[in-house]
Amino acid sequence: MTATMTQGVYLNIPRADWALLQELVNRFGWQSETREQMLEEFMQTRPMNVDLTEEDIMNEVRAVRYA
Repeated sequence: MTATMTQGVYLNIPRADWALLQELVNRFGWQSETREQMLEEFMQTRPMNVDLTEEDIMNEVRAVRYA
């Protein structure tokens, strides 16, 4: 499936029903991931050495907050 053919959906379901949802996901060939899996993937792919000073960060915060 391409990204243009899919719809992202976030569901809150009881943990007891997770196995049933996973069965449907597998049966239909869909993709699923938990919030924890998404966070872990983000943490693995984020840059580790960003050349920003504390002043640079505060300037960005001020620009967004007081824009």
